[in-house]
Amino acid sequence: MSDWSSASDFGQKIDLTVRIREILRNYPEGLSILKELLQNADDAGARTVRFVTVESQTFSSSPDDALSAATKGPSLLAFNDAKFSSTDFKSIQQIGNSLKKAGAGNKTGRFGVGVNSVYHLTEVPMFSSG
Repeated sequence: MSDWSSASDFGQKIDLTVRIREILRNYPEGLSILKELLQNADDAGARTVRFVTVESQTFSSSPDDALSAATKGPSLLAFNDAKFSSTDFKSIQQIGNSLKKAGAGNKTGRFGVGVNSVYHLTEVPMFSSG
């Protein structure tokens, strides 16, 4: 008889960087990234959306910390007036499994890959809500 004590650890796993690389390979660059950010704002119920480019900025009070290093150089800031729900926070942590499809049918995004198009622009996407 086999020892099934490790059965709780059994399951398929995927390397996050491999999955993101696959999404980017199959997802177009260019204006589609802005369209995805607009779509996400629309799905969240935003009434206002703004895009701002910043030539060179550090968004940290300490020049030697990791946030400072990650935010040096040009940036694209996307603002909207909606707030993340707890479902939004859970959904953004999952690739390819959007929780939007379980909700109302009026959501545009529902495949769980669109927001990952920002990896065409940055290795360190950040967000703030509420």
